[in-house]
Amino acid sequence: MNKKYWPLFFLVLLIIPSVFFLFLPGFFESDDGEWMIIRFSAFYQALADGQFPVRFLGRLNHGYGYPVANFLYPGFMYFAVPIHILGLNFISSIKAVLVFSMLGTAIFSYFWLSKFFDRLSAIAGVLVLTYTPYHLFDLYKRGSVGELFAFVWVAFVLWMIEAKNAIFVSVGIFILAISHNTMFLFFTPLLFAYSIIRKSISFKDTLVSFVLGTLMSSFFIIPALYELQFTNFSSIQVSRISEYFVGVDLIGLSTIFIVALFLFIVLKLKKREPLSVLFFMISILSIFLSLNFSEPIWEILPANLIQFPFRFLSYLVFGLGFLTAYAVFNLKKQQLIISAIIIILLIFSSYQYAIPGKRVFKDDSFYSTNEATTTVQDEYMPKWVREKPAVRYKNKVEIIKGSGEIENLAYNDSKKLSFDIEASADLKVRINTIYYPGWGVKVNGKESKISYGNPNGAIEINVGAGENKVEASFGETHIRSASNLISTFSFIGLLGWVIIRRRNKK
Repeated sequence: MNKKYWPLFFLVLLIIPSVFFLFLPGFFESDDGEWMIIRFSAFYQALADGQFPVRFLGRLNHGYGYPVANFLYPGFMYFAVPIHILGLNFISSIKAVLVFSMLGTAIFSYFWLSKFFDRLSAIAGVLVLTYTPYHLFDLYKRGSVGELFAFVWVAFVLWMIEAKNAIFVSVGIFILAISHNTMFLFFTPLLFAYSIIRKSISFKDTLVSFVLGTLMSSFFIIPALYELQFTNFSSIQVSRISEYFVGVDLIGLSTIFIVALFLFIVLKLKKREPLSVLFFMISILSIFLSLNFSEPIWEILPANLIQFPFRFLSYLVFGLGFLTAYAVFNLKKQQLIISAIIIILLIFSSYQYAIPGKRVFKDDSFYSTNEATTTVQDEYMPKWVREKPAVRYKNKVEIIKGSGEIENLAYNDSKKLSFDIEASADLKVRINTIYYPGWGVKVNGKESKISYGNPNGAIEINVGAGENKVEASFGETHIRSASNLISTFSFIGLLGWVIIRRRNKK
């Protein structure tokens, strides 16, 4: 092995303990982890049914369907699809995403920090970044697959800015945008400011890369924003902010020491470098907004989108990583001593979060057949659903007014349904799938008017006397189609930009 790769190999060995439990059989109890397995299995099923981009997960909500993939971070699920195709079951696929997220964040962060600091300082920074209490809390207590997956692309963009690669910055912004809604909101302004401060990429290229990366994600972002009006999101309080402030334990004594050490170095060396000030400020801001004395400020923050004050500690992950590397680098004569003190405090601060509270052993079929909605308060349920289904329907299609015979019923949960029906008089038929824009029904090849005023918000149509062929399908609305086109042309624009830049270099 080339000597220059030894530090990276050594770093990976040091990171392995953070993901050790993911290599053991079973899974672990967490706030969201098992939900993410269920959601991914339903996502994969919808994709296999022919839905792309995936928006409506037909198996969930007791088989009535639920448009959760239209609103919540599909990035890790698209990423997990080829992993599942290669043979890993749904549980192992999500565990593989988590392993990739932890190792990917560490490796990309090492490449980033190595642009500024020596190898020991960069490794110290990555160790703090990986083992800081909130990062492990996100993994084993929250099971927040989307947030952890988003961290990878934050680190990737930071590295690509330092590598002066505007093309890959754009790619990183695109993946970040579909990785986690709130993390995209948090980190995009920070990454943009970072690039402007660094000046390694021109302002024009920075602007183009960020705009292009965001536009490439239009297929997800635009429908998610536009179609919130069809859901209960604005009328439901997902969480009580006052219940989710943190204490010193989740901030960590190691954090307090690193921040104090940074201030000591600044006062001693009288150095106020823009980047170190930036990461110091976001670290302080993240701590402040996660503590209960910031509660008055939460009255003006988009609390329903952020949901939990502790989410601001996401800034602390990268802020502490940089500040640690900065401190170790500037205390050259005491590098080993300072690194040892930080590691000891880090172990003390993080050990309680580094081990799952309880491991669970459930067959993969438990997740692949589960019909939960996988959200806290069903906040993305269409607002015309007045009564959430409590059990799976007895029949996918039923006659609710009149009499007739239903034959040749064929359907998948997420994309298509068809049946023949013979009636002696006009009748009303209910398809036990909740209506959501994109669903359309044809009777004998002609578009039929859909009603959904029933308590479950299920699709209902009128059928005339005689023999009828009914076909229902889920497709793209005009807004979604336009969003897909924006994404497509943006990808083409990225390729064009690559060609132009190569020609200019030649």
